[in-house]
Amino acid sequence: MPKATPAKSDSSPCHQLEVRRFLMACQFEVLLNAGRPINAGDAAMAALDRIEWLEQTLSAYIPESELSRLNAASVGSLNEISNDVVELLKIGIDVFHKTEGAFDITAASLSEAWGFARRQGCMPSLEQIEQALSQVGTKHLILDEQAKTLQCQCPGLKINSGGIGKGYALDRASQIMRSQGVDHFLIHGGKSSVLACGDRHDIDSQSGWRIAISHPEQPRIRLGDLTLFNSAIGTSGPANQFFYYNGVRYGHIVDPRTGWPASGMLSITVLHPSAAYADALATGLFVMGIDAAIQYCETHCDTGIIAILPTKRSGTVEVVTSNLGRQIWRQAV
Repeated sequence: MPKATPAKSDSSPCHQLEVRRFLMACQFEVLLNAGRPINAGDAAMAALDRIEWLEQTLSAYIPESELSRLNAASVGSLNEISNDVVELLKIGIDVFHKTEGAFDITAASLSEAWGFARRQGCMPSLEQIEQALSQVGTKHLILDEQAKTLQCQCPGLKINSGGIGKGYALDRASQIMRSQGVDHFLIHGGKSSVLACGDRHDIDSQSGWRIAISHPEQPRIRLGDLTLFNSAIGTSGPANQFFYYNGVRYGHIVDPRTGWPASGMLSITVLHPSAAYADALATGLFVMGIDAAIQYCETHCDTGIIAILPTKRSGTVEVVTSNLGRQIWRQAV
């Protein structure tokens, strides 16, 4: 997928403080201005501490995590859940309905059937796909937000935060930063999930934070710059996980409604005030396809997209944007 990299101004001395830590299988990084508040570094460390704590809670790959406990619970049992799990599931369920099931936080079985959960993609049998589909469906989750309980009514169903967890962590980290009086910063997780607050202060007096969007399959090629201001982006695309079978390329983003990998776009970057929504919508809109993604933006004023599409001419791509609002997009010449 394209990396959304904080872009450097040619005239800027770039006197920034960068605080980073490896979490959730990627590098999280907080960028702070040279004229930052004196406590900004400590606030950034506290924000990364929060992300580290969330990983221990929300990862389906940590046996002791709360999510793993829920996945191991018996069908129909009433399970008490924490505030973070309530909020994560609440957003996941909302995006499930908004995308008509194209994003599904319970699609772990499909990823396992196609081998992508182990990063060893392979062609499953039709029986394996059908079996996996029978264990998928947000509709089988009964969330009681007030009582903070969850029931699952489907045997074998597993919740996985992979398509939303990094964005959710960025939202919570941002709350830590702002609560400590730090209002100008950028934080990203693996460069595919980015949240920008306030302005980057440099010689150009730049408003917002400029992000470089690169080619999904040729990361050295810069397709354009996006200026983010109090907003987040999430990017989805199969550039890093795919395999070929009988000459057909299959990517790791599986449509939870059909059980087959989605195709049509090389990647999509979604803009939203919430990083969690941006992440989840990036997966959902990629699965839905470019026409449905544009239509979604037309009816949801808080959501914008930068979609990268293949063309008939080898080595070239088409960039399609919609509903970017206050965010400034400058396509490379």
